[in-house]
Amino acid sequence: MNQPLRPRFSPPALSPPAFSPPALAAPAFGALAAGLLAACGGAPSGDRPAAPADRSAEAKPAKSEAAREGTLRLTVYSGDYEALAGVRAASAGMPGYALVERPLRESLKRGANALEESPLPPSMDVEAATLVPRTPGVGVIAQRYIAAVSGAQNVMSGAIGRKVAVEHTSGGAKQTDSGVLLATGDGLTLALDDGRVKVIRNYDSFSLIDNEGALPRSSSLRWTVEAAQAGDADFVLSYPMGGLAWRAEYQATLAPGAGCTLALDGAALVANRSGRGFDRARLSLVAGEPNRQRGVQLETIQVTGARMAYADAAAPAPAPPMPLERAAGEYHAYDLPQPVDLRNGGTERIALFPRNGAVKCERIYALDAAGVGWEPPTPLLDRNYSGQTGDLPVLSKVEFVNDKPAGLGLPLPAGRVRAFDGDDFLGESRLEHTPAGAEIKLELGKVFDLSAKREATAFQLDRTGRTMTESFAIEIKNAKKTPATVRVTEPLPRWSDWEIVSSSLPAKKKDAHRAQFEVAVPAQGETKLTYTVRYRWPQDVKP
Repeated sequence: MNQPLRPRFSPPALSPPAFSPPALAAPAFGALAAGLLAACGGAPSGDRPAAPADRSAEAKPAKSEAAREGTLRLTVYSGDYEALAGVRAASAGMPGYALVERPLRESLKRGANALEESPLPPSMDVEAATLVPRTPGVGVIAQRYIAAVSGAQNVMSGAIGRKVAVEHTSGGAKQTDSGVLLATGDGLTLALDDGRVKVIRNYDSFSLIDNEGALPRSSSLRWTVEAAQAGDADFVLSYPMGGLAWRAEYQATLAPGAGCTLALDGAALVANRSGRGFDRARLSLVAGEPNRQRGVQLETIQVTGARMAYADAAAPAPAPPMPLERAAGEYHAYDLPQPVDLRNGGTERIALFPRNGAVKCERIYALDAAGVGWEPPTPLLDRNYSGQTGDLPVLSKVEFVNDKPAGLGLPLPAGRVRAFDGDDFLGESRLEHTPAGAEIKLELGKVFDLSAKREATAFQLDRTGRTMTESFAIEIKNAKKTPATVRVTEPLPRWSDWEIVSSSLPAKKKDAHRAQFEVAVPAQGETKLTYTVRYRWPQDVKP
């Protein structure tokens, strides 16, 4: 698997490289930047040619603390989990959102030091990356992002001013010209060795002759760090990145016997498509979706100004056996007690809370004829606004309250709920972020042995009296060997002032535009529900 990011730190080199392409031009912050550019010119240290005999300019190996247990902190936000399913390659701006915090340690000399992090994850938001010192007397003076050179056009643009070889066909024969590349665009303009300038509009191949390693093959972040004295210094590298997301995964198992109780198990599914794996990370899962501005990353970023050192963080509390739920601003976070490995391209399943086997619930057969779905500004007089008619499915639902009397009472993050009746799969439903005390309604699927048919039987409009009446008949059949009760929710969309004037069963007002009936259906029998509703509107309302 991919290893966690490991920084490369190097002191300023003794002399600048022979050539710096435009993307690597030194920013204007004085002598410190010159040392930084000298240290960071060319490819990252892992891609450079062999160093010269002068050992004083070699990069020192990093003393990263990221490999220590629990030091790398990763906060992953919910949302975008499904969007990551079809992602094959990591890229900037990809779905998912996470915050990475990794401690680093390096031996610094007094004065200016050059630090580098390379390669960077392709999904990293480099504009928001920060390196913060935790040692007094150490400040970050400048930060710079260098984009990797990729693609033919970028390579050619980066090679302007360098010696190249261009192969082309002239008069049916292959020919190679070499010289300094002056311009690209309408062909390639070369300054040949004999002093001539030649434009080659049609060419077959292009190659760099000298100092090929000077073009950055991987993206990097580079810093100039000022130290008041020599010695070890601690830093925290923080950055957001895409390609990481999570959602909850629940299993609800209904208990046998009379009444309705269920056992609820909760786990987190964490997907990593970021292009980078994480070993033994301290993981926090945040239930909530903060607003984010998705912008275009710049090729080169420079920030200046020293950062103040900050005190060491307090020691973590003893780890609980399950993730510790806590408020996190406007969201809820779940801190995992043990370090977790997140492999690139993989999905980890992590328990969120222990199994709760005594959640009080209600099992419902439901019939709902959808209405118009909006609030009419005036009464709807067209007789076709009567909701669905004809054959309708009867749905299986399970409802319960997320409170302590019911056996829960904790924030439940959004995710999928799979329901079982013993070993039999009943169906699955989507659970949104649910605070403590909220009602949960799980729609599991269509009931095979229950069917229904709905018809509009009468409609009468009295414009003078400013009323209209409408009648319906709903027939429900039960092929089960046991009786069943179906909760029928009827849409009343025409106007907000309505009254059930007659019905074969008692009606209950559910809300401003719906009435509800409890219809008992005998085993292997049928029941017909009939009702009439009357709408009224005042004189100043003109339909």
